[in-house]
Amino acid sequence: MGAKVYIWIVVAVLAIFFVVAKTYNIIGYFQGINASDERKQIYMQITRLEKVNESVFLNTGIQRVELVEKDKKIPGTNISIPLSIKKGVIILNYDAKFGIKEGIKVKKIAEHEYELTIPKYQVLGIELSKSSKEQYKILAPSGELLSGATENIGTGEDVVKALSNKEQEEYLEQYKELITESAETYYTNIVTSIDPDAKLTFKNVNQ
Repeated sequence: MGAKVYIWIVVAVLAIFFVVAKTYNIIGYFQGINASDERKQIYMQITRLEKVNESVFLNTGIQRVELVEKDKKIPGTNISIPLSIKKGVIILNYDAKFGIKEGIKVKKIAEHEYELTIPKYQVLGIELSKSSKEQYKILAPSGELLSGATENIGTGEDVVKALSNKEQEEYLEQYKELITESAETYYTNIVTSIDPDAKLTFKNVNQ
């Protein structure tokens, strides 16, 4: 009777060991086999979505040269501290994109004849140049005797001012004919690829 009980105890212990070994890969360990699975959890988050509906007709590389002068004010006033002036020349290279954000209007006048209305041109974007070796640099910086506390030339604020849209509007006006030529060529190619016999007339609100 005692022998039977002993056998059942041994069987039970072996069964428990097998279950534990299977669970924690002990058998695989003793066999020299890595039975574990590598699991990774990766979380990604979309931080920005932008729906774009615009056509760029002119990319312009612009170099802007500006003499910048700054001084230090007496705290609480608009009075300049004598001999606190800093000067420097900023050369800034950037790109401006011109085109339209609205869709053109297409009117069929007759068989194979269409009238296309091009909407107002706009500044679509400005950014520091990616093609230029130097996006911006400062030449001939100088400072007077008490200019140590004056803000340095060539700060982020100086760059932002140079990239304001207001100045780009002047370039848009200056290169309006090139933008128009590019726009008409672009839409002519699109329409004639669909209708090879098409004759186009353009109406342009920018002229």
